[in-house]
Amino acid sequence: MILVGIFTATLRAQDAKNTPDKIIESIVGTWKIQKILSGNKEVANNATSGQWIEFKSDGKYVNQSTSLDSGSYRLDENRSILYLESSVHAGPSKNSQKEIEEWSVAFQEDTMTLQRQSMKQHADKMKYVYIRLADGSSAVNR
Repeated sequence: MILVGIFTATLRAQDAKNTPDKIIESIVGTWKIQKILSGNKEVANNATSGQWIEFKSDGKYVNQSTSLDSGSYRLDENRSILYLESSVHAGPSKNSQKEIEEWSVAFQEDTMTLQRQSMKQHADKMKYVYIRLADGSSAVNR
């Protein structure tokens, strides 16, 4: 009887170790672009030139790529989808609908890979590989 209890406790401990982290626990922090891929081929000559994104624990993000963007984000944990809702309006009027981008997101150690889900533009087929600079909210050398 005691051996059965110990065996059951050991199995539960192993299951807890094998449970994957939630994306929300992995995404918070500051990330700098490491490379941009088309398939398995690196396509950007200078991908690391100042492009970064910061995800804050309050559901906000700041993104510096070709221009500065900020807004809110949410995650679909089951499908590994990241939604970025920009504070920048899509049209010239403040009443214009805000742009929401949908990205697949994957983590491996200290890297995060994003790929846009909409295939409207050629660039949408690209994979953006980021490397973690800092956990939590922190400033980037901007």
